[in-house]
Amino acid sequence: MKGSIACSRILLRTAALPRLTILGFWQLNCLQSHLSPRASITTPSRTANWPPEPFSSSLSAAAPSPLSLLHFGTLLRSYLITAFTSNPVILTPCLRLFSVLAHSENALLNPDRNLLLHKILKKTFYAHFCAGESPQEVAATIEGLQALGFSGAIVAYGKETLLGPDQQLEASQATGSEEIAEWKRGTAATVRLAEADGFAALKFSGAGAPTMKRLIEKQPMDEMLRDVMTEICNLAKARRVGLLFDAEQHAVQDGIDQWTLDFQRRYNTDESKRAIVYGTYQTYLRSTPETLMRHLAIAEKEGFTLGVKLVRGAYMNSDSRDLFWPTKEDTDKTYDGIAEALIWRRWNDTLKPRAQGPGTLPKFPNVSLVLASHNSNTVRKAMAMRQEQARHGSKAVDMAYAQLLGMADEVSCELIMASRNEEQGCPSRKNKAKEPKVYKYIVWGTVGQCLKYLLRRAEENKDAVLRAAESRKALRKELLRRIFRMEV
Repeated sequence: MKGSIACSRILLRTAALPRLTILGFWQLNCLQSHLSPRASITTPSRTANWPPEPFSSSLSAAAPSPLSLLHFGTLLRSYLITAFTSNPVILTPCLRLFSVLAHSENALLNPDRNLLLHKILKKTFYAHFCAGESPQEVAATIEGLQALGFSGAIVAYGKETLLGPDQQLEASQATGSEEIAEWKRGTAATVRLAEADGFAALKFSGAGAPTMKRLIEKQPMDEMLRDVMTEICNLAKARRVGLLFDAEQHAVQDGIDQWTLDFQRRYNTDESKRAIVYGTYQTYLRSTPETLMRHLAIAEKEGFTLGVKLVRGAYMNSDSRDLFWPTKEDTDKTYDGIAEALIWRRWNDTLKPRAQGPGTLPKFPNVSLVLASHNSNTVRKAMAMRQEQARHGSKAVDMAYAQLLGMADEVSCELIMASRNEEQGCPSRKNKAKEPKVYKYIVWGTVGQCLKYLLRRAEENKDAVLRAAESRKALRKELLRRIFRMEV
């Protein structure tokens, strides 16, 4: 009872949040540790009318909200972190501090050497957005996600390199071979952490400055990196793990696309038509529809499955604005149009190649799709299309949904509810294959290795004010419901 009253006071006092400090997050972590271990999950009881229709625009008053799946401690931390990272009064100076920490060579500012700094960051932002520093911590995170109802996780190694404001490479004391060797160890461990039919993600920038230089200059891989990548891809194929080649800053993206296509040609020819290697396409770039159409044409001509991870984009603060669509609505329209074309495997106004003859369009290739979106409208549209395919017995592409750990929990939990609804309503094996497969993208590595990732997450929240406000509203509503009903 006293705990519930205390939590309600915390929540109501942080509605505006300018007074929130790191000490507040520290107190929250203590509260969460008392209330729940990391992998502890609560699941609401099922009723005949639960869950709601997956593509419904709103949930009925009688049905529990999607966020009712989350443990109270996780819910409270999500609310506070979301409010914190979307408040410009607090976030702007914190971004400057994070930027200094992420790029400093000073041992005192390195959380992997400074124990106090390490403890503060790990108990707050790292705990919310990252999966763990060791394979054991990551395995516990994945176990907790699966207990909640997720199909699994997209596991990613946190080490990455960011270009400076003038597209300059960061200085490194390690040699190119040393950086590649370290990246290989982390990436191979990542593939081993991923479960069968799950995913692992990699960033080529984590292989160091020489690799970044080759990407900028659009050069082929050097022999050492090619051997490493062949070993990693063979490991992923043997473990039935999809390997997502993440998008990065625009200066290196053309090089990444070339390397990705090379490995798709080699590994995406299985008779099952399920991709092993996936490329990532950022729809806030005006060039993306043309780029994707070109890659689809190559896949069809050369006879391999094109693996596509579709995202809106995460480098708005480092890439030139003239590369992007002028409005968010343009980005949303592009994303939804591409998603529709890929789900139905047919050309539309967004993906419309040149006709090969009078009224003749090229054949659409086989695709595997990871729909990585935090937009609830986009996800509901995709679920509605998939359900229509299931009703008509249409052939469906291999597809999964994904959201980042620590973000868009209301979207993830609605997908989980839809998956349970599909399982209850469609017991046959054939229809079960079409139910939503839901994953969380989780990053692992030491706190120091993950700093650049955490910086990008904070910057993304700064730009996504509207989405953050919607998430914060949903989280606060669920918190208040539990507190005043004493459901902590």
